[in-house]
Amino acid sequence: MKKQVNNNYVNDYAINSNPGRVRLVNEDNAKILTNPAGDVLMVLADGMGGHNKGDYASKLAVDYICEEFNKRKKTFYSTFLTRLWLQYIVAKANKIIFNMSEKNPLYKGMGTTLVIAFIHKNSVIILNAGDSRAYMLKERQLVRLSKDETYVDYLKRSGLVSEKEANERNDKNVLMNALGIYPSVSFNVKTYKYSNESLLLCSDGLYNDVKEINIEEILNKNQRALDVVSILIHEANAKGGTDNITAAYFKRNQL
Repeated sequence: MKKQVNNNYVNDYAINSNPGRVRLVNEDNAKILTNPAGDVLMVLADGMGGHNKGDYASKLAVDYICEEFNKRKKTFYSTFLTRLWLQYIVAKANKIIFNMSEKNPLYKGMGTTLVIAFIHKNSVIILNAGDSRAYMLKERQLVRLSKDETYVDYLKRSGLVSEKEANERNDKNVLMNALGIYPSVSFNVKTYKYSNESLLLCSDGLYNDVKEINIEEILNKNQRALDVVSILIHEANAKGGTDNITAAYFKRNQL
């Protein structure tokens, strides 16, 4: 847990990650960074490709993006330029993962989902590829900001299956997009108004086992970011822990 004091509020943020009760290796990675200008970078990746692959792919993505954020000496002058910068470094991260998988047979076929929340002044930019999610707690309601890029979500959006049918399908986690699979990558980028709402990034190991209504309840009941992520991980494991579970939570408390 880290706290950072600004003029009118205190940033409180924490990350918790757990392999779950089924998988032997944790292929999730996440970080939260801030800079003196008040910008906040949240990034989470859920690796794919098996032992020695998925964990490395997710680490490459998160480490590179965070290194580029830390290297910037100039402030981000506008939300538009920040979006362009994010798209550029995510495209570079994709190339790094893809080139590594091509050069080293050990990492052949590795890839990773990615979700980013970037707070810049009165905006939050959400970028995602795959099925890791970004949520906002707005007026005590949990609002999903990202779009799942899975086969089942495509069927659901196309009206071919219902929400209930989608949740019961065995192929509900089959991805239609991820970083590192191809030389270039597409991703979703959206900008939302931001007024100091709490933000949650998570891998599918959380929301597959803990319903959104229960996640909302946990976020509303608990004050400290560290408590929030710890309880979320505990609840996912209590419901089966069927996959790696990672939660990154950011909130602002008024002074």
